[in-house]
Amino acid sequence: MKINKEALKALSEKNDKELWLEIQRIAGEHGYKLPTEAPKHEDMERIRGAMSGAEKISLGDAARILQNFKKKE
Repeated sequence: MKINKEALKALSEKNDKELWLEIQRIAGEHGYKLPTEAPKHEDMERIRGAMSGAEKISLGDAARILQNFKKKE
């Protein structure tokens, strides 16, 4: 799946709930089940920053944000 800059910009402009639903959908298409509840707003802002290329997330931070991700069985 390729996401171009315009698609990333459109995604990043969604509110937290809408963005998380879209992330859940995309993850589900790739075999991952995400928690229903979105991460806290500060983490969603970091995700937006990473999507725009304005911010880099360390592996430790990414692991903390995504710690509830589980591979579907």
